[in-house]
Amino acid sequence: MFSYNEFGTNMKKFFLIPAALVFILTLSACGSKTDAELFESAQNNIKEEKYADALTDFQQILEKHKEGKYAGEAMLEIGKLYHGKVIKNVSVDESMKKAVEYYKMVFEKYRDQEYAKKALFMAGFILANDIKDYDAARDVYNQFLDEYPESEMAISAKYELENLGKDPEEILQKNSSAKK
Repeated sequence: MFSYNEFGTNMKKFFLIPAALVFILTLSACGSKTDAELFESAQNNIKEEKYADALTDFQQILEKHKEGKYAGEAMLEIGKLYHGKVIKNVSVDESMKKAVEYYKMVFEKYRDQEYAKKALFMAGFILANDIKDYDAARDVYNQFLDEYPESEMAISAKYELENLGKDPEEILQKNSSAKK
């Protein structure tokens, strides 16, 4: 048999465990931020040049609020971070590939948004000018022109297509010859 004190002590333990769980769950619920709060935090981190923290905030938006208002913009901003080569421990080559990957995802998932147009163009631009994958760049630029033939960036896409793989000096010579 057990004494009254043992019973009281055991009952206290019995009630303390659920109370502790409720406390922990309440704290974790309070710790989760909305997509708007995460987006604002990410923007502030960019201003403070805390790019890894900004990347984490944007990734949390995509993980926890993938259908939220800021998911597309978060995906675009991740592409910009990689394009800007500001994420440490990621090689320049890998950073450019990730930028293209995110820009393409923005276009695929958020075609109806204005920023999808810019994302598709930037994917082509990086493929042509940074990665030097001219065939892939040509495909992306042609897709851009098919999707957005009336866009203000269509002229730039056509110019890029005409000059894929050309040396900058070759382009300058061609342009100066055309003016004469």
